[in-house]
Amino acid sequence: MFGQFAHSFPGSPASRIRTFAADSRGATAVAFGLMLIPLTLFAGAAVDYSRISAVRANLQSAVDAATLAAAAADVNQSTTGFKTLMGVLGPAGSSVSSSSFAANGDGSITGSATASADLSFMRMIGLNTMQISASATAGRTAGGAASGPRVCILLKDSDASQALLINSGVTINAPNCEIDVASKANTAAMINNGANVNVSKLCVASSSVTVNGSAPPTLTKPCNVASDPFAGALPTVPSSSCTVSNQNYSGTNYLSPGVYCGTYNFNGSGTLNLSAGLYVFKGTRWNLNSGWTVNGTGVTFYFADSNSYIQINSGVAINITAPTSGTYSNILMFEPVGLSKSSFSVNGSAGHTFAGLIYLPSRNVTFNSVSSVTSENITMVFNQMILDTINWSFATSPKTILPYGTSAAQGGVVLMR
Repeated sequence: MFGQFAHSFPGSPASRIRTFAADSRGATAVAFGLMLIPLTLFAGAAVDYSRISAVRANLQSAVDAATLAAAAADVNQSTTGFKTLMGVLGPAGSSVSSSSFAANGDGSITGSATASADLSFMRMIGLNTMQISASATAGRTAGGAASGPRVCILLKDSDASQALLINSGVTINAPNCEIDVASKANTAAMINNGANVNVSKLCVASSSVTVNGSAPPTLTKPCNVASDPFAGALPTVPSSSCTVSNQNYSGTNYLSPGVYCGTYNFNGSGTLNLSAGLYVFKGTRWNLNSGWTVNGTGVTFYFADSNSYIQINSGVAINITAPTSGTYSNILMFEPVGLSKSSFSVNGSAGHTFAGLIYLPSRNVTFNSVSSVTSENITMVFNQMILDTINWSFATSPKTILPYGTSAAQGGVVLMR
């Protein structure tokens, strides 16, 4: 090897050393090799920057769309609902690591999300991902369709005969409310003689509606009904142990939020005062008998299973309103999606006041022989509904449902900042 080295540099040893020292070919190669590292990083950074920019733009679009949809459906402060929307709309090439939204004091909703964008070339210097954030605020405009009719009652059973039954002696006065019946069956709805239905629209998916007497002037059939904006978008209630089980009550009582299990009888006559908060029903039935008055402000009832419900019997006066802020804002009663079908009755009430969303999509609900009820602000989602002898005036709750074909923009919802 030394001979080959000597042969490459002829002459005396001193001249050979001077020749080697003056040769720049190796240094150029080393310098070029060193230059390749920053050049590669620079080119790779440009590629990763382009990816980050695309993910940021897609994330912002997703947050904008989710916030608009949340504002249009009035799913206020439901982080679960926002996460569901982000799961559908989230940007490709990334994963949404966090998302949340909240109602502001002016009624608008602000949504925000953070996503992790995967990097390629920047991994060479230890950067595997880049955190990207986006936010948006949406609110309702004054006037326009935002103040127009909304779906106050949505009946979801698509196959039932008489999914809506309105019997004689029923008067409904809700001129800014639409009733949507999703059934496409024969005789999807029946309206008997002597019923007076004053709503902005009675929309039935089937062309088969039986009317005994005069049809409501706003009956539309077949009709495209609204979709359910609350399915999968309401808060998830964690499972927890029972705090109260199997009780009998009389006289004046004060109950607190908690997990109620077993059977509860409210006997004789009395008054039930409910403190604000969440009441979880697990395999629970409350029997409210004649002579009872129920009062509760800022309360939410969660029925964890199809065996749980409140039986409101004849002669009960019940006045309950949903909270106006917090996790369960404007939710009065709700249940998880997918429960087996069951019945729920309000029988012969001595008057009631409900305010908020009543979301019971698995229940066949009957309002039977209820005395005059006025000025309620409610949005109701049931499987089926029967109305029998009731004089009822109501308007929508803050959690509203947009009629079919009404876009977020048409619904008076815009991005504010």
